[in-house]
Amino acid sequence: MEGQVNDICKSGEPLIFDVTKKLDLTPGFIYVPVEGSVAILHAESELTIGNAIDFMPIGLMERYCPLLSFEYKCMTPVKVVKISYENFDNIFFQSTENMQVLSNILIFMTIFSLELHAERKQLTSYQTIKPMLYRYLYRAKTYPKESEGLANFIIRRTKLSRTHVFRVLADLKEGGYITMKNGKLLSINKVLPDGY
Repeated sequence: MEGQVNDICKSGEPLIFDVTKKLDLTPGFIYVPVEGSVAILHAESELTIGNAIDFMPIGLMERYCPLLSFEYKCMTPVKVVKISYENFDNIFFQSTENMQVLSNILIFMTIFSLELHAERKQLTSYQTIKPMLYRYLYRAKTYPKESEGLANFIIRRTKLSRTHVFRVLADLKEGGYITMKNGKLLSINKVLPDGY
């Protein structure tokens, strides 16, 4: 992937965005995040779907399905490379190796989408919150500069009530299942209960 990212950087235009800024996609271009954390949101509801995976080609889904309506918001300072469709295609369609790298990215994007779908189809609100704890820990390790607290992370992605989310987190903390400090999840200490 490193070689392809270098090629993207050489063929595209680097752009820097501050935290909380939205990426405005220009038709005919793909934006590849090379530093920082970008959240994907439903445009109509502002519901956060999740974070873009590393080097996710933002705008590729919209290229092939223009009816999609996503927004992309910077959760940390972000550096992206804006690259034209033509230059993007020239990089990834020039060799089998590059096609394999793009295929891997697309597979990870698919896995990410399927996991989110399964997560949202949980039977109870606790079953929705439980995997969010693991996602939050992963994000905290991947993007240590992000400052979002656990409760807001869950609420923005699920639209569960603030009261309920805080109650579940307090009970998990009291039971010794999780360790939190200043609203941030530091660790999951033991296997989380199946039900609540």
